[in-house]
Amino acid sequence: VSAADVAQRVLVGLRSDRARWPQAGLAALTTAVASWPVTLLLSDASWLLPALTGLGVIAVTGALARGADRSGPAVVALQAAVAALVLSWILVPGYHWLGLPRLAAVSEAARLVGEGIATIRDETVPVTARPGMVLVVVVAIALVGLAVDALAVTRRSPALAGLPLLAVLTVSASGTGVALHPKFFLAPAAAWLLLVGRQGVGEIRAWRRGETRSENGSRSEGATQSEGRARGEAARGEHEDPFSHDRAEAERGVRQGAQGYARWGRVVGAVAVVLALLVPAALPHLPPTVLAQGLVRAAGQAQDGPVTFTDTLDLAADLASRSTRPVLRYRTDDPMGTPLRVAVSTTYDGRRWVPGPEEPPVQQGYPLPPGGIDVEQHSLTVFHNELRAPQVAVPATLTNADFGSIRWGMRPATGAVVVAERPESYGASYWRLLGALPEGMGQGGPPPDADPATLAVDPASAPVATALAQKLTGGATSQEQAGMAIQSYLRGSAFRYSLTLADPVPGPDGQPLDPISNFLETKVGYCVQFATAMVMIARAADIPARLAVGFLPGEKGEDGARTVVAADAHAWPELYITGLGWTRFEPTPGARSGTAPVYRTPGAPIQPAPAPAPTAAAERPSMGTGLGDTPVLDEPAWWDGARRFVAGAGVGVALVLLGALVPLAGRWRRRGARRRAGDDAAAVEGEWEALTATLTDLGVTAPRAATPRQLRAHYARAAPLDADGARALARAAGRVEAARYAPGGAAVGTMVDDVREVTRQVRAAAPWRARVRAALWPRSGTTQLREATGRLGQVLGVGAAARATESPRRRAAPQARRAGRSLTRR
Repeated sequence: VSAADVAQRVLVGLRSDRARWPQAGLAALTTAVASWPVTLLLSDASWLLPALTGLGVIAVTGALARGADRSGPAVVALQAAVAALVLSWILVPGYHWLGLPRLAAVSEAARLVGEGIATIRDETVPVTARPGMVLVVVVAIALVGLAVDALAVTRRSPALAGLPLLAVLTVSASGTGVALHPKFFLAPAAAWLLLVGRQGVGEIRAWRRGETRSENGSRSEGATQSEGRARGEAARGEHEDPFSHDRAEAERGVRQGAQGYARWGRVVGAVAVVLALLVPAALPHLPPTVLAQGLVRAAGQAQDGPVTFTDTLDLAADLASRSTRPVLRYRTDDPMGTPLRVAVSTTYDGRRWVPGPEEPPVQQGYPLPPGGIDVEQHSLTVFHNELRAPQVAVPATLTNADFGSIRWGMRPATGAVVVAERPESYGASYWRLLGALPEGMGQGGPPPDADPATLAVDPASAPVATALAQKLTGGATSQEQAGMAIQSYLRGSAFRYSLTLADPVPGPDGQPLDPISNFLETKVGYCVQFATAMVMIARAADIPARLAVGFLPGEKGEDGARTVVAADAHAWPELYITGLGWTRFEPTPGARSGTAPVYRTPGAPIQPAPAPAPTAAAERPSMGTGLGDTPVLDEPAWWDGARRFVAGAGVGVALVLLGALVPLAGRWRRRGARRRAGDDAAAVEGEWEALTATLTDLGVTAPRAATPRQLRAHYARAAPLDADGARALARAAGRVEAARYAPGGAAVGTMVDDVREVTRQVRAAAPWRARVRAALWPRSGTTQLREATGRLGQVLGVGAAARATESPRRRAAPQARRAGRSLTRR
C-alpha cells in the first residue's frame, strides 16, 4: 500500500460520517465533566492536563479508526494502545527508545501504581498528588473515557454510557465523605443528555434519508438502494411519479418526528434532572452503599456495624455526617441532659489531633466534686448502645458507673473511660455545677504536675493565638474569667458556623496559612475549628487545655427516653481550672449544643455567652470506622433549613408540574393535526380529530376504524345533542367525507364553529366527574405521554437497534397511511 493510498484513506476517514466527530467530542467532554469531583480528592490539579490529554487521544483515535471502517473491537483496541503510548510519555518519561516504551517503563509504572494504591489506603482526602496517585487517577479516567466512547459512539448506545460516568460520581462522593454540590451532578447530567439527544436525533434524521448503518457505521444495502431509487426517480422526472405528494407527506412526518423527539427529549430530560435533585431531599436516606466504597477514604466516614470514634481529628478536612442512625438510647433524671464524652486528646501535630502514649486503664470511680461548690447529682441508664469497645459514652463529671460484669477503667492521663467489651446496657452517675464558684478558685497558674502537652501551642499558629490571648484575657483575674472571655469571643457575631471552610488565605510568606490561623483569619468553620482555636488561645494564656470528643445529649422522645444519633457527635474544649479540675466550655455557636456554660466567682461580672444565632446549626460530627481518621463534623442550620425548604418546595413544584403535565399534553395532542394542516382538507381533518379526542376525554368514546358517517351515527346515539347540535355534527361529518373522497376536496367553512358547538353541548350534558377528569386527567393527555415516553425510549437506545434495521418504507408507513387517504379519491 502506497503512502498516497494511506493518505487518501485518512482523508476519506476524516470526512466520513462514520467517524462521528461530534459524538466523539461530546463523549470526551462528558467524561471530563464527570471527573470534575475528582478535584476534591487530590490536593492539587497536576492530574488534570494528563487526564484531558488521554481523553482527547481516545476521541481522535476512535474517530479516525471508525472513519477507516474498522470493526468495533479493533477501534477500542487501537484507542487503548495509542492512549497508553501517549500517557506513558507524560507519566513515565525517560523510559522510552525512539518513542516506544522499554520494559523498564512497565516496571516503573507498576511501582507508581503501588505507590498510588498505598496513598489511597493510608491517606485521607484530599490526598497528596504524588506521581503514583496521579498515574492511578489518570489511568482510571482514561479507562472511563474509553468505556464511554466505546458505548456511546462506537456501539451507538449513549444511554449505557451513563454507567461508567455514574461510577466516577459515586466513587468521588464516597471518597469525599460529604454530599457533593449540585453543580457536580448538573454539569455531567447536562453533558450526558446532550450526548444521548445527539445520537437519538441523528438516528431519526437517518430514517428520513433512508439510511441504515451497521454496527461500525458503514452504510447498509438499504441505504444504497434508497439512493439508487432516488437517482432513478430524478432521472424519470418528478412528474412521472404519481406518489410524489404522498412521499413528500411521509418525509415531512419524519422531519416532524425528529423535531418531536428533540422537543420531548429536552422536556423529559430537564424534568428528570430537576426531580433527581429535589426528590432525594424529601426522602429518608439509607446508609451509603456505592461502587468502590472506601477506595479513597474520607476521614470520619461511617459504615454499617458498631460505631467508633477514631483517634485523630483532621482539622483541615471538611467532614459531614447527616446520618440519623441511632448510637445510644438512654433515660435520665436530668431534664437538661448533658454531653456524653467518649475520648480526649491533648496533642495537636499541626493538622490533626493525635492520641497520646497508650496507658493501661485504672479501674476506679471519678472523685467527688471539690468541696465548697454547689452541685446537683444525676444519673442515666443506657439501654441501647452501638458504640464499639473500648470506647463508651459517659458524662465528663462521672462519679460512678455500672457496666455489670464487663471490666472498665479510666485512662490516667485523660480520664477517658474505656471498657473491655461493648456493653448492651449500663448506668452512670454524675454531677452538675450550680451557682457561683468559691472565692480563690481559678487563681494562680497551671499546677506543677501539669502535662506539658496541655500547654503546648501549635508553633505555626502561636503568633496569632498569643496575640489573641493577650487581647482577650489581659483583664481577667482568674482562669474561668479568661476562659469565658475566649468563649464569648468565638461565639460572637464576627464568627460564622459553616461546614464549608473558606479558601486558604496566604500568609506573609505567600504560603497558605496553617488551619488554625486560617480559621481565626476567615472566621468560618465548624466545631473542630472552634474547639481547637479555644484550646490554643487558652494554652497561650498559660491555661492547660485539651480537646474532648463525644455526643450532644440527643433528642427526647415521647416515651421520655433520649436518642443519640451519629449526627449528634461533637467536639468541645476542656480547660483546667485550679480547684475545679477539667471544665467544659462551648465556643461553637449551635442551637442543639444549647446555651454555653457560664462560670463566675462572687463579685465577678457576669459574662453570659452570646445566645446562639437562630441560623446556626447543631453540631453534626461524623463517625469514623477505624483508627487514623477524624470522627467529628458539624452541619450548619442554613443547610438544614435550606434542605427542608427545597424539599417542601420541590415536592410542591413537582406535584404542580405533574398535575399540569397531563392536561397540557392532552391539549397538545388535540391540536396537533390543526398545527400540521397545510391546506383546507388537512384543516378539516385536524378539526375532526380534535372533536373525536375531546369527546373521548368526556367519556364518549369512538369505535376504532369507523368512517365519518359511522362516527356521526354513533355520536348521535351516545351524545345528548339537540337539533342544532345534530345539524352541526352532520355538517362536520359531511365536510370530512368531502375532504377525503370528493375530487375537489372541501373548504373549512363552518367546520370550526360546528366542532365547537358539538363539544359545548356534550360537555354541558356530561356528569361533573367526567368534566373534572377531562380537565385534569384527559385520556388524550395520558395517550400523548405514553407515546412520548415510548419514543423517548427509542431515542435512549431501547428500540434503536430495531428501528435502525427497519426499512425506510416501513418507517414512513404511518405518515404514508395518513397521506394515503387522498389516494382513494384519486
